[in-house]
Amino acid sequence: VSDKMDPNELVKLIEILNPQNKPGRITVITRMGAENMRVKLPHLIRAVRRAGQIVTWVSDPMHGNTIKAPCGLKTRPFDAIRKMKLIHSLWP
Repeated sequence: VSDKMDPNELVKLIEILNPQNKPGRITVITRMGAENMRVKLPHLIRAVRRAGQIVTWVSDPMHGNTIKAPCGLKTRPFDAIRKMKLIHSLWP
């Protein structure tokens, strides 16, 4: 899911895909970059938890963290990727 995903829409989508709420059935892959992750992910997690839905959360640390190096190549600053690890460590 991206930073544009509405928490209530995510809950509805999970309900459609896993109406019996079976563990291991749904994996939510977040792709939103470190800054958006810090702001947007907590709202998504809270909504899913409030609904009592069982999901596995996975993040794509490379998505949304790109910059253009002076030589023109796309790269990712290590600090941005490290921030994502810190963000995830804040959620049990």
